[in-house]
Amino acid sequence: MSDRIDARLGTLAGLVAAVLYAISAFVPGSPMKPDASLADVTAHYEDKRGALLVATMLATIAVALLLWFLGYVRRAIEEVDGPSSALGTITIVSWVGLLVVASVGASLSIAVVWRGAASIDPKLVQLSFDVENLSLYSLTAPLAALSVLAPSLLIWRTGMLPRWLVGIGAIEVAVNVVELVGIGTRHGANAAGYAAGLGPLVWVVWVAALSVLLYRRAFVAVDQRRGSVSTP
Repeated sequence: MSDRIDARLGTLAGLVAAVLYAISAFVPGSPMKPDASLADVTAHYEDKRGALLVATMLATIAVALLLWFLGYVRRAIEEVDGPSSALGTITIVSWVGLLVVASVGASLSIAVVWRGAASIDPKLVQLSFDVENLSLYSLTAPLAALSVLAPSLLIWRTGMLPRWLVGIGAIEVAVNVVELVGIGTRHGANAAGYAAGLGPLVWVVWVAALSVLLYRRAFVAVDQRRGSVSTP
C-alpha cells in the first residue's frame, strides 16, 4: 500500500503544480504584455494587489510541488537509462535552473506589489516589470527547451512513455526559440520573447501530461514488483 501511495503522491504532484500555476496566471485577470505602458503596469499592480499576492502564493506552492515531482521524473529516467544518465542530469539541472531564474526574476515585482506600486519610484516599478517578463520568457527559454528536450529524447529512444508527448515537447522547443529571439525586441507581439504567451502555457500542458503518464506507469511498475515478489 505504501508503494502505491508514494507513487500516487509523487507522480501527481506535477499535475497539481500545473493546475495551480495555470490558476495563478489568471487570478489577477489577463496577464499584461511586456510592452504595456508604465501607467498601466502601476495601475494593475495597485488595483490587483490582493489578487497578485494570492497568485504569488499559488505559484510558490506550484514551484515546491514541481521540485517534488522532479524527484520522480529523475527516478523514472534512472529506471530506463541508469543512475549515471546524462539526460537525467540535464533534466534535473535545467528544471532547477528554470525554476530558480523564473522565481528570482519575479521576486522584485512581488516586492513592488506588496509594498504598493504607487509609493515606489516609477523607474523601479518599470524595472521590476521588465525583469519579471524577461525571466519568464527570453532568459528562461534555453532552460525550458532543455527541460523538455532531454526527457523527450529518452522517451523517443526507449518508448518509456507514449511518443505523442514528444510532439508537445517539440512545440515547446519551437516556441522557446521564438522567445529567445525576442530578447532584443521591446515592442510588439514578441517583446521580451513574449511569443503570445505560449511558452509557459505549452510547458505547463507538457508537465501535466508527463505527470499523468508517469502516474499510470508507476502503478504498472508497482504491480509488476509485487507480482515478482509473490511468485514462488
